[in-house]
Amino acid sequence: MANDSGALMLADLSWPEIREIRDQVELVLLPIGSNEQHGPNLALKMDIAAATEFCRRASARMAPRVAVAPPVPWGVSFHHMNFPGTITLSTETFIQVLVEVIASLHHHGFERFLIVNGHGGNVAAMGIAAVRAREELDVPFVGACSYFSFPDPEIAKRHVTSEVTGHACEVEVATAMELVPDVVKRDALAPGELTELAQEFRREAQKYNVSIPYRFDQLTRNGALGDATKATPEFGRELVESALDNFVRFCENLIAANPV
Repeated sequence: MANDSGALMLADLSWPEIREIRDQVELVLLPIGSNEQHGPNLALKMDIAAATEFCRRASARMAPRVAVAPPVPWGVSFHHMNFPGTITLSTETFIQVLVEVIASLHHHGFERFLIVNGHGGNVAAMGIAAVRAREELDVPFVGACSYFSFPDPEIAKRHVTSEVTGHACEVEVATAMELVPDVVKRDALAPGELTELAQEFRREAQKYNVSIPYRFDQLTRNGALGDATKATPEFGRELVESALDNFVRFCENLIAANPV
């Protein structure tokens, strides 16, 4: 009942099929992301499309032990709202959606959940959602992570020369080239048009881990950071393969360390 890739995508199954495989599933991945601007370089769906594809590939390696929940396509993206097309949820709504999705799946017998995020703006809220789900629903295990935290850091160090990266940059565009190549606007790739704020004070704030909720147009005039023209499929393949290797290993350890 897995799809052609071997991945176990719950949304593709009928309810009798889910009932049949439920006891084999030891971990449910919940992809989250956003629908937001990525400069001229990527389609708005990048974050959720990439997170879902990453989860699909992880499940294909581990099915039927690891299944993928239907993705949550909207996130906390108020800081991108000055660029047309962005859709945002309030932080409170986003947290509540995650808690209620987990509640529904837990009702059906699933007991371990890992939120897998593709958007930096979701990080604070998804942590709160994990805490609420764990405490309010009495779910045995709920965790939250971002797929882009899993590649070995040495890979980016070998490829990246830009001083300011993190959004629609060479790292994210290379990742898209491997995971979801259809979102890449190859004929429009451009470097970020950074403001003075992005080049100076923001870097100092990041050095000391100071969180400041800037609107993105305060940091970049075209919505991008870094230099997407330096992205290559080979770089993306290295990043994704490293991330998947580390992620699958982590999921194995997660299951072993958290019996239910």
